[in-house]
Amino acid sequence: MSPRALLIDGYDYFFYSREEKRKHIHVEKGDKEAKFWMEPRIEIAYNLGFTTKEIKEILKTISQYERIINEKWDSHFHRE
Repeated sequence: MSPRALLIDGYDYFFYSREEKRKHIHVEKGDKEAKFWMEPRIEIAYNLGFTTKEIKEILKTISQYERIINEKWDSHFHRE
């Protein structure tokens, strides 16, 4: 299961359900994918195909929607 956090301009921001516990977000568009750490600060973990310009825009979007991403992460991974 890969819950979606955001879908903006064709960029899909999502989580993998069975992955590491450190808070992060994956982003895909077409055949490109990247992973970004959300803690201790927002930073790129890896990039497979996005241009530098796209990465900057993605980072801007993640920062803009950080609260929503964190709420969706907490809601999905801390259900009890």
